[in-house]
Amino acid sequence: MRRRLRGCYGVAVSTEPVSDADARAREQWQRNKWTLATDLGMAVLFFVVGKMSESLVTPALVCAGAGLALIVVQRFVKVDLLGGLALFGVAVLCVSAAFAWYFQDDWAVKMRSTIVGGGVAVLMYSDALFNGGRYFGGRLARFMPNPIDHRRMAAGLATLGVVMALLNWGVAKFFSKDTWLLYTSFGDTVISVLLAMAVIRFAELKRPG
Repeated sequence: MRRRLRGCYGVAVSTEPVSDADARAREQWQRNKWTLATDLGMAVLFFVVGKMSESLVTPALVCAGAGLALIVVQRFVKVDLLGGLALFGVAVLCVSAAFAWYFQDDWAVKMRSTIVGGGVAVLMYSDALFNGGRYFGGRLARFMPNPIDHRRMAAGLATLGVVMALLNWGVAKFFSKDTWLLYTSFGDTVISVLLAMAVIRFAELKRPG
């Protein structure tokens, strides 16, 4: 598909061809930008509240409350704030907050990503092995620009979850609270995005020819 623009002297000027892949990428961005903004906002909220609080229990509870508020807000707005697995993420936040509130311990809050990530990895591996990846891989397929293998997607994400769980344990074990707070708010997002890109490439179906 080629677009043509009218120059200032009325002369038609051709631009570079716009590929179908570019069009799909723009459509995907428009569909997912609010979900990405929500994820980033939650990370910033956790970091700011965590820096202002002596205990990590407080940001865990605040973010869980914010996640529940988003579910209510979503009913009244047209943009997709909780697309993909974001709604599942809110449920994870609530479980983590309950865990932190019960134990009232910073170490319990630090280990939430490791414990929840390990549990989610088990669910994804089970989905890949026994369900063909139709739940996790299938839900994410509509956000991918190209067709993907649902089983490979679920298995790849499960492996990603194991890696991120181990990384979180290592940072929590061997570094300070402030370092862990910075890592869990932003660093693990960057690493997980890079690994997710590798998972997507692994799961993409090869086009014939």
